[in-house]
Amino acid sequence: MDAVTPTPITLQPPSILLQGASGSGKTSSIVTLLASGIKVFVIGTEPGFIDSLIDRCRELKLPMTDLHWMSVLPATEGWEALDEMVSKIGSLDFEGISKIKGIGKDKTRVPAQRFLSALKDFRCERDGRSYGSFTNWGDDCALVIDSLSGLSTIAWYLTVGNKPTGAPGEWNIAMNFIEALLMKINSDRKCYFILTAHVEKEMDEITGVQRVMTSTLGRKLAPKIPRFFGEVVYARRTAEAPFFRWSTLDSTADLKNRVLPVAAILSANFKPVVDGHNARKALVTTPTS
Repeated sequence: MDAVTPTPITLQPPSILLQGASGSGKTSSIVTLLASGIKVFVIGTEPGFIDSLIDRCRELKLPMTDLHWMSVLPATEGWEALDEMVSKIGSLDFEGISKIKGIGKDKTRVPAQRFLSALKDFRCERDGRSYGSFTNWGDDCALVIDSLSGLSTIAWYLTVGNKPTGAPGEWNIAMNFIEALLMKINSDRKCYFILTAHVEKEMDEITGVQRVMTSTLGRKLAPKIPRFFGEVVYARRTAEAPFFRWSTLDSTADLKNRVLPVAAILSANFKPVVDGHNARKALVTTPTS
């Protein structure tokens, strides 16, 4: 019988949802990927993310050669949409406001268009170079979205414009956009994927108990976000050094892990994730006799 050549196995690098309160070191921990030889591409959706990246690189004495970023903020250019919003709110009652169609949607859809453009052709603001679509990057690269809060605002403005209130159907549209986007990224990527997110306490509809959940649009979307990720990590700030720690074990939050160990206290460092992926690759690429 003729020998059959085995089909090469392509392992998708881990995806990580890194969630925690403001100031818990989520953004600054991103640069630890650089120490493991990973090229880092950050799409920042909130002001100040660049400062955190630069400061952490300086603190760890890491060169920024392989650190790239693009700013995609929810804010729109000009004042026209806000002017119209003030005019409508000041002249209409709630019923009238609820019937308004999207205010300034020609402007508020721009951030969503810029976000998609960043995924299709990442143009680094630091070095001015184009790095193409994330779908062409390998496991020596990481796509980082910092953070889900800004992305949620972008999705909301895309759906309703600057309208001050939204109908139930519009909430569903915005939530579906985020789901579709995360599905697309996870389905097409060959690189690491990290999404940072804030947290908030929500009522678990099944248990009736308040739990720490991912902060995003609507209670129905929050429990769905972790399913897109192999690692769901809780970031915390502590009173003692090291001041930033991670956890994959917490009774108040739904966390999970595949590469990282189950532990209440972990180093705020992506190195174990990269090492775990490399160990998997070694197992499936080692020739067998």
